Amino acid sequence: MRDPTYLALQKYKLLFGIDSDSAALARIADQALLGVVGSIPDLLVNISDEPAQAGTKRAAA
Repeated sequence: MRDPTYLALQKYKLLFGIDSDSAALARIADQALLGVVGSIPDLLVNISDEPAQAGTKRAAA
C-alpha cells in the first residue's frame, strides 16, 4: 500500500473509531462495492449489444 493511502487509512480508522486495519478495509470495501444503498446492480443478462430497431419489422415497399 502506498504511503498516502496508508495514512488515509489511519485517518479513516480514527474518524470511525476502528481499531484494526482489516476491519477498516472491510468497511471501506463494503462501502465501495455495496454503496450507501447496499447493493450494486445485478449483472446485465439477456442484453444485446445490437442497436435498437425503431419501427416495424415489415419490409419497406
